[in-house]
Amino acid sequence: MAGEVHHYRLVAKKYKRARKFINWGAAGSSVLSAAFSSASFGSALSVVGLPAAVPLGGAGGCFALVSSAMILAGKKLDSKIKKHQEITTLAVAKRDTVNRLLSNALNNNAVSSHEFDTILSEFQQYNFLKDQVQARMLRQPSTRKLPDVDVQKLEKDIRGRLEAEMIKKITKPPALN
Repeated sequence: MAGEVHHYRLVAKKYKRARKFINWGAAGSSVLSAAFSSASFGSALSVVGLPAAVPLGGAGGCFALVSSAMILAGKKLDSKIKKHQEITTLAVAKRDTVNRLLSNALNNNAVSSHEFDTILSEFQQYNFLKDQVQARMLRQPSTRKLPDVDVQKLEKDIRGRLEAEMIKKITKPPALN
């Protein structure tokens, strides 16, 4: 979970940087579009500037198209940023829940099958909710199936890890104050 939190925070940060670049680009392109369009209009008013009016107007139009494309790209990035922030929030909440459940399990010096099932269901619920967020942002129904998990093998592995941690705690000398 901690890895996913870190990953989604990092990706959201990169999208925010890209959005900042695109916003500045769209603003600059809009200013250039206005400048070239007004120069085209001004040169069209004088007879001498008529030959320059068409290229200036074309350049203004090109900058307007670039600005529009950048604004659309910015909106797409905004939706991606929102998706990554929602998934980050979800991952942090589930990570904290799993950590709390593991802490309670370690306090008892044993992991009951109920506690194990609760922890496993938190992971499954996280994956399901993450898929829903991703599908909602793509406006598509979620089609991902939950993976088949060998519960006994996973339970054995987690029990072994917990027992190893408990042995470390028990054999560790007390800290001196």
